[in-house]
Amino acid sequence: MEVTAFGKNYSISTKHSVAICDFIRGKTISEAINMLEKVREKKIAVPMRAEIGHRKGMERGRYPIKASAYFIKLLKNLRGNASQKNLEPETTLIEIAKADKGEKPVRAGRRGRVGKSTRIFLTGKGIEEVEKPKAKEKKAEKVEKKEEVKKPEEKKEEKKAESTQKPEEKAK
Repeated sequence: MEVTAFGKNYSISTKHSVAICDFIRGKTISEAINMLEKVREKKIAVPMRAEIGHRKGMERGRYPIKASAYFIKLLKNLRGNASQKNLEPETTLIEIAKADKGEKPVRAGRRGRVGKSTRIFLTGKGIEEVEKPKAKEKKAEKVEKKEEVKKPEEKKEEKKAESTQKPEEKAK
């Protein structure tokens, strides 16, 4: 089962949001919340792709505190949705984390400044569904497929056998 959480028109940087999405994708919900709490405390930096200065333990990164707070709210929402659909929140992986530009609000002022706006979309999946089927299950499926293939051949052989029988035997 899939669970989703959607945030619309948050006044946070789209660049920071995209970096956080890359940072939390593929992790469980509880791991992502713990990591973003550490970002807010400035213990872990979020890796960024642009020309940004180096941080402890990584090549380049920043501490997007405001964006992290919004993401923590969304992740808690996603965790609640997972428990509502009878999935374990501790084992639900963040499959899709996506940030896009939102609507551009025009702010009051002489020049009509345009503020920043971001849409965030998160999707989680239970680990049971993400795992691949076991080898025994695959073998059983292959055997079933082979049996299905043999059945039409057996029918043809039966028809041939009936046509080769004598007319007296068919009447019986």
